[in-house]
Amino acid sequence: RRSRRATAPLTKEEATGGERAWEGAGGDGPSRINLVFGRSDSASFEAGWETLLGQGECQNWVRSSPDKLEAMRYPGEWKFAGGAVETGETPQEAAKRELEEEFQVKLPEDSAQCKFHLLSIKQTRPIRNVSNIMYNFVAAAEENAWLESLDAARINVALAARRERHRSAVKDGSFWHLSQALREQVSPEIREVQWLDMRSAVLHTFTSMNDSCMPVNAFQEEEFARLGIRRRDPMFLTMATLLEVESFPSVQSLAHYSGGICPESELKRIQWLTDGMSPEDVRRAWERNISPTDQGRKGMFRTAEERLALRRSREQEDTRATWRIETLTSSAGV
Repeated sequence: RRSRRATAPLTKEEATGGERAWEGAGGDGPSRINLVFGRSDSASFEAGWETLLGQGECQNWVRSSPDKLEAMRYPGEWKFAGGAVETGETPQEAAKRELEEEFQVKLPEDSAQCKFHLLSIKQTRPIRNVSNIMYNFVAAAEENAWLESLDAARINVALAARRERHRSAVKDGSFWHLSQALREQVSPEIREVQWLDMRSAVLHTFTSMNDSCMPVNAFQEEEFARLGIRRRDPMFLTMATLLEVESFPSVQSLAHYSGGICPESELKRIQWLTDGMSPEDVRRAWERNISPTDQGRKGMFRTAEERLALRRSREQEDTRATWRIETLTSSAGV
């Protein structure tokens, strides 16, 4: 959704916590600087977007036991709703289902009242011989009444009630006797949802890649201490997706761009790992794609300068489109 509230520029000093700017995040260190700041010492977020994000729980209750506590992946991070595409689903159907399941959002059954735009397709780096293809969709409050009227406070009350039911089951011991499927239904996954302005959202993802652990809030800090977690999981792709949204000055601009994406062609363009590749093939592919902002990654990500130039170009396109609409309306009224 759009907000009229202005936010202060994000400085490199604040984002890095005083670390040398190119450090942190392993090979992503220089890339995160290029994406957010480019050659500048600060980044401004002018489009006014706010994003609905959920802060994940830190403990993975499905995999934990009374004697061994397991952590979630991306514990305590602010993230999009998302998950695996199930058999028979399209990526968009999976995105809608995950939004309902994780964020406790009830979507309209009428597809005309539920507009989603394909923003991008990305491929993750391989972890334990698995690389995922990610489809990112955007639903704008301006086009979706259910999102415009969404009550985050009500959702958080429901999430708190779920945590309390789960806490009671753990306390009386009944939780540990449930099947995995029932544990998944009972266990909390998202702690709360919030509309975050773009500056805050990008800052949280950026600091996940700092060498020193900078918790997003007291909840994450306390849970890391309880579970013995020393480092945050890097939120590079989430950061890149947020910045991609920032390059659009309006919903109309985003919708126009999305309408020009051919999913099959885009997947072929961005995919750099395929099934059956040997470890050596994967190593060579990674070396060719080590910097996400280089041509080796086929333009999967844009630098700060490229993103700003693109937004300016799209603003001009919006202006021209508005002029055409006003001219035609005026003529029709004559």
